[in-house]
Amino acid sequence: MDIRQQVIQYTQNLVNIPTENRPPIGYEKKGQEYIKRELISLGLEVKEIGPYDVPDFYENPAFSHERDYTDRKDVIGIWHGTGDGKSLLLTGHMDVAPKEPMNWTVCEPFQSVVKDNRIYGRGSADMKGGLACALTAIKDLKESGFKPKGDIIFETVVDEEYSGANGTLAARISGINADFGIILEPTCLTICPGSVGSLVYRLTIQGNAGMPYTGEEISSPIFEMMELLEVLKAYDDTRMRILKKPVLWEKTIQDPQMIMMKLKAGEVEPSGQLAAPVDAWTELVIQTYPNETEEEAAGYFKKYIKEHYAHMDKLKIESMYHYCKAAQSDLNDPGIEVLEKAAARHIKEPVVCGAMFSCDLYALNEYGHMPGVVFGPVGERLHGPDEWVDIDSQIKVIQTLKDFIMDWCG
Repeated sequence: MDIRQQVIQYTQNLVNIPTENRPPIGYEKKGQEYIKRELISLGLEVKEIGPYDVPDFYENPAFSHERDYTDRKDVIGIWHGTGDGKSLLLTGHMDVAPKEPMNWTVCEPFQSVVKDNRIYGRGSADMKGGLACALTAIKDLKESGFKPKGDIIFETVVDEEYSGANGTLAARISGINADFGIILEPTCLTICPGSVGSLVYRLTIQGNAGMPYTGEEISSPIFEMMELLEVLKAYDDTRMRILKKPVLWEKTIQDPQMIMMKLKAGEVEPSGQLAAPVDAWTELVIQTYPNETEEEAAGYFKKYIKEHYAHMDKLKIESMYHYCKAAQSDLNDPGIEVLEKAAARHIKEPVVCGAMFSCDLYALNEYGHMPGVVFGPVGERLHGPDEWVDIDSQIKVIQTLKDFIMDWCG
């Protein structure tokens, strides 16, 4: 089987296994079992580690302690080198965002299809397509007779979505680390030694439910929410003007942003209650650069809202999930240069820049004490209907990974 057929098969097999993350639980187990079988068939040593296996799990503030990690283990395959070579970690998450919204048009979320050089399905881009690239590269090198000097570690981790990183943290704290790491998220073939962070908030405006049929004063939070949305838009515009952009992000296709995710007021059931709603709320993500701390970003956000919103007495601001930290590896690390040279053999003028999404890179840097990048195929509609990954770009990722492994691991 050639690498094109192989990566399509791996991608579809993985996409067709539902591995949704629905906090506090996740359904990665069957996907992890598939990966375990494949790694064993390739002759790799296999280990399984979960957050509960970390000795100081309950005392470690890095983890999300409100989640359930029963039957949720990272699967780690180690291709042992012959010695005296540099080691490599190829990593990515098995969990995917829920299948909703359900207005899929090309296929059902977990019944992938190949169409117009794309593989469609939930998780095809984020990030089973990237995992399939790494697995294909390892399989092809194995079958070619290549023998690395340094260890090659391939892992699929649990609980990355919803600002998780808990599976990655478990592996890093347990000592599964290397001289360099590559996270196979869909970077559209750019090499990203840095990634933005993300703060997730819910803003709730309290109302006075009922109908003004008897002269009662009714306060509907819908009008206050309209005002709040204007303030949030102004906040985003203002922050983008004053935020200092790090050099690494000068070639990135977009700036960090505030992403509005949800907006709700009143019941959503058919023929629901006819009344002014009890409350109205919105959920949003604020992306951050590595040159600002969580405290700085959160402080400016709350200060701006307080100074510009007229109904603070009715507003509640809640932080959701962990802060997913922004990250930036040492740009002078030799692994970046070696990867860029390998990519240049297959990708026209590869770009080194910052990633415009948050991911587990900070866990590699801070807890694994290792440099790394985010590098993966082209894909779109992440977390949305008709998510897809581009097959030709997967081939380029595989070719780049193979060359990098031969150059780096010897």
